[in-house]
Amino acid sequence: MIKIIPAIKEQKTLDSSILLEGLTQCVGVFNQNLILQNWNLNFSNCFSVITKSHDQDIFLKDILLDGFDLTKIEDDNAIAFSIVREIIKADHISEIFSFNFEYAKFDGKYYSISGKVIDGFGLIITVTDITGRKKADMFQRSSNNILANHMLNIDDDSQIMEQQATDAICMAEELAIAREEFEQSAIHMQAILNAMAEGLVTINEDGEIQTVNKAITEIFNYELADIENKEILTLFKSSQFLSTKDLLHHVKKMECPEYKIKETAVKKDKTEFPIELSISEIFSTKKREFTVIFRDITEQEEAEKRIRKMALEDSLTGLANRNLLKKSLDNSLKNARRHGNPLAVMFLDLDMFKPVNDLYGHGVGDELLKVVAARLEDAARETDIVARLGGDEFSIICTNLENERSVLTIAERILGSIQEPVQINNKILQIGTSIGISFYPADSEDPEELFRMADVALYKAKEDGRRTYKLYNSEMDSSAKLEKQIATQLAQAIDNEELLLYYQPQIDAKTLEVVGVEALIRWLHPERGMIPPNSFISIAESTGLIHSIGQWVLDTACVQMKKWHDQGYLFKICVNISARQFHSQDFIASIRDSLKISNLDPKYIELEITESTVIQDIETMIEKLEEISNIGISLAIDDFGTGYSSLAYLKRFPVDQLKIDQSFIREIIENHEDAAITDAVIHLGHSIGLNVVAEGVETPQQVKLLQEKGCDLLQGYYFSTPLDDKEFINWVNDYDPKII
Repeated sequence: MIKIIPAIKEQKTLDSSILLEGLTQCVGVFNQNLILQNWNLNFSNCFSVITKSHDQDIFLKDILLDGFDLTKIEDDNAIAFSIVREIIKADHISEIFSFNFEYAKFDGKYYSISGKVIDGFGLIITVTDITGRKKADMFQRSSNNILANHMLNIDDDSQIMEQQATDAICMAEELAIAREEFEQSAIHMQAILNAMAEGLVTINEDGEIQTVNKAITEIFNYELADIENKEILTLFKSSQFLSTKDLLHHVKKMECPEYKIKETAVKKDKTEFPIELSISEIFSTKKREFTVIFRDITEQEEAEKRIRKMALEDSLTGLANRNLLKKSLDNSLKNARRHGNPLAVMFLDLDMFKPVNDLYGHGVGDELLKVVAARLEDAARETDIVARLGGDEFSIICTNLENERSVLTIAERILGSIQEPVQINNKILQIGTSIGISFYPADSEDPEELFRMADVALYKAKEDGRRTYKLYNSEMDSSAKLEKQIATQLAQAIDNEELLLYYQPQIDAKTLEVVGVEALIRWLHPERGMIPPNSFISIAESTGLIHSIGQWVLDTACVQMKKWHDQGYLFKICVNISARQFHSQDFIASIRDSLKISNLDPKYIELEITESTVIQDIETMIEKLEEISNIGISLAIDDFGTGYSSLAYLKRFPVDQLKIDQSFIREIIENHEDAAITDAVIHLGHSIGLNVVAEGVETPQQVKLLQEKGCDLLQGYYFSTPLDDKEFINWVNDYDPKII
């Protein structure tokens, strides 16, 4: 069983881009096709191509060639040229390697670029401005050359002086001037070195420390007297070289002007931290000497670890996430084909988990999920991969199976383990699980099909009473028929007047007055009863029914709001727009039709779209959003923080409001991370002139905290559940903000 060390609890659903903005390094993340996927502001400031390429993908080679002309390579960029020339040939992550080099841009600045290949994920690029160190190094070399030239001149003049005594006085004057220049140069050089944030050490050809700058004493807590004439390995332990002699033997043979390695630094108190060493030779007329620059790369490595965790681990349980599960299944299938062993995929869904969440809160629910994760790891074998797919859904890949019965033994062990009582916060809880199982190669050789078949078997296990397992067979595969049946019934739902709109109020956080209402669709099925939107909207989108349903919602909401206006209730109505509806060519025309039908003033309409809806083809989306805004309709970004949040995009969108996803509000009192994220979104929205709405407000404590944080609007069950049109107006008439 693959075990992943549980991560410190991080932001649960916050996109990587928000996290990257908090890093001090310039960091960019490329996918397996070497296309830039995410980056922070520092990274975009380094490369002008990012701000220029709004309507096309930015590739790794675009970044590497930004400000770097391959037709005009000078000495400073000779090494970088050879590395870049090879890298830009690659079109896929499999064709590339981890790299590190320095180069000089046209603006006179020097940069260090490091690329780290993460197998199965992509490439992480970190960029460091090393202009200060480079200039200091060039100054030092220049100073040494000046001194060497002066000393040679002095030697020549001394020979002449032996022959021409009359020139002695002139030579003495030149020597005095040379010495004064050297002294001034040394003072200036030392001042520059002491101002460096990076540590710098000079060593002789035996590797003994001769001088250090101020940063070294601060980083390592040594005084010069403590380390003077000590071997350079006093400051770090090497994983590559056995001794200082071994290290210098390698450095002396190097052809490049600068040798870089990553090692582990050791402070005086034995504290360790990661560093990057840059070793360069000092050219002088005396013995060979070297400079060693120490750069603390703790933050860089932490950034790589965080990105890796985001990509491959579930932040709550520490298990593999969906991405790592897919990668693991691909690898396991390769091994299974090679050795001819069967393989099984399990899908698990917890029984009676939702009532625990509803009754005791999501904090208890999260603790229960952690217990379940631990029990699944204990029940699985060492060679199995356990993953959390999200919510209360888990999966296990069982490898190296002898026969089908061994999987059933694991399934039975899991069923027994999960239903054992759990004590959390002095509460005794008991749940169960249902399991669906598919087999390679008996059911399929395709990984996606194995996942789908296990899911179908899980659905059958839940249908048959839960707390059991089912093996996939073709007779179970009725999901396509069920979806087609729902699509057929959904197509008739509008004509049969089965679709309804419910309304939930939006409250001004300062005055607690009702200022708006969100329209929410429901389906009152004649046989299945009330069906929530998450059970049919995805089918509506996949079949194209979303266009007619979305138009019905917009028409109905506008007509209803006009009726309320005529009765004296001047609210703004918010309508959710699906991605497929928004991207349709006649979407703007459909808005105008709704306004014409209802005769509603457009300033009382707000359309809510998700981040993912407008993240593609930015320029076209901005044009469409501006056209909507020009009509007079306001725009809101819904579920902010759960998608690919980007301040660069957000600043360009003509939106008026952000809606913080309820997943952050739910535990805002108990969870400091959720509180911090909420606070950040509020400040972000206000900084660019947007109002901020908090969804999912359920307690007076949440109301008070959100008021203190400056949130503009509140929405949630604390004020009212979604109501039909008559119930909503009755609620409005009875509502008294003074007793809230």
